[in-house]
Amino acid sequence: MINFALSKKIIGVKIREQRKRMGLTQFQLAELVGLHEKQISRIESGLNYPTFENFVNIITALNLSMSYFNTKNEKTNSRIKDDLYFLIESSSEEELQLYYDVINVIKNNKKNKRS
Repeated sequence: MINFALSKKIIGVKIREQRKRMGLTQFQLAELVGLHEKQISRIESGLNYPTFENFVNIITALNLSMSYFNTKNEKTNSRIKDDLYFLIESSSEEELQLYYDVINVIKNNKKNKRS
C-alpha cells in the first residue's frame, strides 16, 4: 500500500483533479491503467489507497510525477484554492461541517492573538 504521510482523501482529490483536467472519465482512466472503474472511484473518494503499482500506473496515465503529491512544496494561493475546492467537492455534509468548525476556530484564535 502507498502511504507517504498523505491521507487517502488528498491522494484521491489530486487524482480526480488531474483526471478532470485531462477530460477523462473514471471509466477511461480505469481502462488506461487496467483497473475497474469502481476501483478508481474508491481511490478518488478517499476510501482506498492504490497499491504502489496502481499508483504509478495512474500518475503515469495522468502525466503526473510523485512531486505533485508532495504537500511540503510551496503552493500558490490559486493552487491552494483549487485543492480546497476539490477537497470540499468530494466531502460529506458531516466533513463539511467539521472543516467549517475548524476554520472558525483557527480564525478566532488568530483574532484573539491580535487583540
